[in-house]
Amino acid sequence: MAQKQRTSIKRPSSKDVAKLAGVSRATVSAYLNRTRYVSPELSEKIEQAIQELHYTPDPVARALKLQDTKTIGLIIPVMSNFYMPLMQVVNEVAHQNAYGLLLCSSEEDPEREREVLEIFLAKRVSGIMMAPCSEKNRKLLNDIQQKGTPIVQVNRKIDGLEADSVVSHNFKAAYTATEHLIHKGRKRIVFLGYDPDSLVNAEKKTGYDAALADYKIADNLTILVKEHQREQIRTAFRTFLETGQSFDGLICTTQGKTAIGLQLLKAYALRIPQDVAVIGFDDTPWSSLLWPPLTVISENTYTMGEEATKLLLKRIENKEKIAPQHIVLEDELIIREST
Repeated sequence: MAQKQRTSIKRPSSKDVAKLAGVSRATVSAYLNRTRYVSPELSEKIEQAIQELHYTPDPVARALKLQDTKTIGLIIPVMSNFYMPLMQVVNEVAHQNAYGLLLCSSEEDPEREREVLEIFLAKRVSGIMMAPCSEKNRKLLNDIQQKGTPIVQVNRKIDGLEADSVVSHNFKAAYTATEHLIHKGRKRIVFLGYDPDSLVNAEKKTGYDAALADYKIADNLTILVKEHQREQIRTAFRTFLETGQSFDGLICTTQGKTAIGLQLLKAYALRIPQDVAVIGFDDTPWSSLLWPPLTVISENTYTMGEEATKLLLKRIENKEKIAPQHIVLEDELIIREST
């Protein structure tokens, strides 16, 4: 019994368009990619051929030819509410400029960060935006930039990396938070928490330390934690509470730590602000709805993401080498009843 031959519909190519329009493939390419002038007469013939053949350019072939996939690679340390506004605005601005978005998280692991960077390079992304998890991949990042793929750091910055950055003034934010509690008469202020391996934590810790030193406060109550590991943060703060050490102020350096801090203060029947004045980092929709409403350092991650995306697109479109730009955004202390 004879087998029926399968019929397949061949996708029309630029060669087919050129043949029907009576022009060269180079002219079709120039028309599609706007790489040189094509007369109105030839443009009309090419467009008619495209419509008749229902031709659509192959984006993969185009990317390989032009060495540009029109794609941004974004690496964040962890999928969290803090980074949600940043992810949204990066996606919006990329879409408005006809760019796609690849999103990955490093989970605060330098080796995983390296793997993601290698995946992005294999996919020939046009540029990379990232919140670096440590300084361990500095050499790789410098190599990537030197080979032509621009990088913009966001929220965190590696010293010595010749790449643009858009960050918050973390030192000043932590200093302001600590100073505010001191002005409220608090002398034993807990800093929850500090991960020596986290770039942004180091800046905040330095700001806290500087405020204590400037106001001649000797008691440094820093709680060491592993960034973004909720159970480890909970255990570390609970262990501190169970020591019975007295304290009258608490600074929580992320949204997650703020939630854990508030939960444990309630569990140990510590009143806010009578027993402990509390400041959280980043303003959330629930910050003003708590009782008492929470004093916070507001970090505008939406603006951070918007500025970083515009900077990256500018680098992608303009191949001219200029010195790295470093944008520092001021955070805002929003005072409410928790202090």
